Amino acid sequence: MSRFVAVILPVLAAAFVTPAVCKSADDGAWPDVIQAKNFDELQQKWCTAKRDVSHIFVLPSALFVDSRELVCDTGTYKLYRVVSVDDPDDFEYYIDPPFGKENRLGCDGKAGLKTQVVAVNCRPE
Repeated sequence: MSRFVAVILPVLAAAFVTPAVCKSADDGAWPDVIQAKNFDELQQKWCTAKRDVSHIFVLPSALFVDSRELVCDTGTYKLYRVVSVDDPDDFEYYIDPPFGKENRLGCDGKAGLKTQVVAVNCRPE
């Protein structure tokens, strides 16, 4: 639990410090924070998430180790991570939206090499 708090608190603090970046597209509300503990739970929550508002997904970093795909009616999203160019002790985490589709979410985040839970910021594209 303490690792979760150590990861999520800075993310939530940043959301409150920079409200212009984190507002939802619909009414200026704060983004939804959605947690998933495994791929199946992520698949269900991802495919039912609104595509026109911002979200913060809190996920195990292990979901990004092997490139995986979330397949929904709205298209196929790819999960992956890469070593940060600026800092080799960090990974950049992505959930890339399907190319050419409207009403989609694009997500990214950055976390340390040994981080077990990551938060990715997702915004409408």
